[in-house]
Amino acid sequence: MASVVLTSLADADIAHIIGDLDRLAGASVAERYDANFDMLYRRLERHPDSGAPRPKLGAHVRIAAVSPYVVIYEHVEDDDVVMILRVVHGRRNITRKPC
Repeated sequence: MASVVLTSLADADIAHIIGDLDRLAGASVAERYDANFDMLYRRLERHPDSGAPRPKLGAHVRIAAVSPYVVIYEHVEDDDVVMILRVVHGRRNITRKPC
């Protein structure tokens, strides 16, 4: 089973998303999204290569969705680590350039 690790950028993305949802849509919506992100992390522990590959973002980069958000991650097979790189809104133009 792979280990799931969030980068500081991804952690900040999640905190921002959950905070905005709490403020704009209420605590129950924010809690539901937080639980959905946790379910995705558990799935990635068991099936780290289940997301769609995105080779333009990096050799081992994949994406998964908690709609409308896109979780960008990299599976480092040698260490069996899933590194959550960023979590962005699906309408955002995603490039390799730092955000």
